[in-house]
Amino acid sequence: MANSKEKIIEQAKALFEKKGYRNVSLREIAEAAGTTIGNLTYHFPQKEDLILSMQEGLYADYLDDYTDSADEGDGEMALRRLLQSFRQAKRNREDNAFFYRNIVELSQQSSVVAENMRDFRLKNNRFYLSSFMRMKESGIMRSDISEAQYETLAYTIASVSFLWKQDDASYYDEDMPSFELDDGLNDLIYPYLTDRGIALYDEIAQALGT
Repeated sequence: MANSKEKIIEQAKALFEKKGYRNVSLREIAEAAGTTIGNLTYHFPQKEDLILSMQEGLYADYLDDYTDSADEGDGEMALRRLLQSFRQAKRNREDNAFFYRNIVELSQQSSVVAENMRDFRLKNNRFYLSSFMRMKESGIMRSDISEAQYETLAYTIASVSFLWKQDDASYYDEDMPSFELDDGLNDLIYPYLTDRGIALYDEIAQALGT
């Protein structure tokens, strides 16, 4: 059973998703969580504190599992970790849709949220580039592609991931092609793979169920 703090976060997520962040009060969240406004504000004095707690949880697991271990292992491990990170990014956005849909607005309203986002994007960008360089050295990614071009690829993936479900993103445009985030990111790296990399990619993708 979730403790009081976890239940508050859980109910806040549900209400933010249903009604929009701006339209939900702390009192509504307290009622939905079956607690008092005093207990809620003890844990989260402002709505911003709820967002910061959610943001911390979202980023912490991802950073631990992927970006903080980017320099560990060989090229094969780098590719496996990269593809897993794409799948995790998709799940994060599905499970926290309101956060990513309103990601720009939330960062404009809170300098701390914005700073956390910038820090996370920088770490993510470094993770991608480090993974590419490791795979290039291992013959999994193409050696005829310059580091500057790999930097562009890392930047593109980090940017696409950040804005994938933002409220005015192409994701919601019915006239645009429809595909999932992890599929799109997979397609971005595929042309950079060597023949060996493609064979390994296919093996890992099949094991992951992509």
